Amino acid sequence: MLFLHKMTNFFFTYLKKIGSTNAFMADVPENERVGAAVFAHEQTAGKGMGSNSWESLPGENLTFSMGVDMSFMKAADQFMLSQAVPLGLLDVLDEMLSPEYLAVKWPNDLFYQDRKLCGILINSTIHGMDMSVSVIGIGLNVNQMQFQDWPTHPISMKMILGKEVALEPLLKQLVDAVDRRVQLLHDIEGVEIIKNDYLNRLYRYRTWSDYEVNGQKVRRFITGIDEFGRLETLDESKQKCVYDIKEIKFL
Repeated sequence: MLFLHKMTNFFFTYLKKIGSTNAFMADVPENERVGAAVFAHEQTAGKGMGSNSWESLPGENLTFSMGVDMSFMKAADQFMLSQAVPLGLLDVLDEMLSPEYLAVKWPNDLFYQDRKLCGILINSTIHGMDMSVSVIGIGLNVNQMQFQDWPTHPISMKMILGKEVALEPLLKQLVDAVDRRVQLLHDIEGVEIIKNDYLNRLYRYRTWSDYEVNGQKVRRFITGIDEFGRLETLDESKQKCVYDIKEIKFL
């Protein structure tokens, strides 16, 4: 651990090398996670959704986690957080990249022109029927120019812009913006804003595209997201098909 200092409403811990920032935060007492954020120069065991790993070269990208108080929200509504977080990132990235090429790939990855720019992993503590504290892990490709994991076609901000991007100012902006979006979830009006903005930025929303379901290639038309965060689609016979995470693969 190199230093601890306050940026905006969060206290930041900078780590030279760590396995996973989310795992680091899991070892912090629950009551100390809120308002805490940890940024790693090098993350050796970064995780994506499910068993996926996250590739990031030391010092070239942003790999960080932040803790937020979600005790005001029911556990059944926790997908709202997965909608708010990528929107917060887009609030910043829209000012730096071309917004028309940026989209949220369900459930919460960020894509730029069909290529993965950012991954998000959220670990939430649940107490009974209510959420408690959520740790939001974010991996944003910033200055890395080559990736081994080509099946997901990663792309970085430097590859798009053709120039280096300063990490620490960007980190501050992103944490601020995500926090602002999370705060909108406190009231009904804010929740509706998040829902509408998420659909407006949803990758492949209301278009026909190819997917894989149970090992078979299928055509589906995305129509929305249900209350549990599942992907709502139509098949070619106009029958409704709903999928949970890992039940459908984007091709």
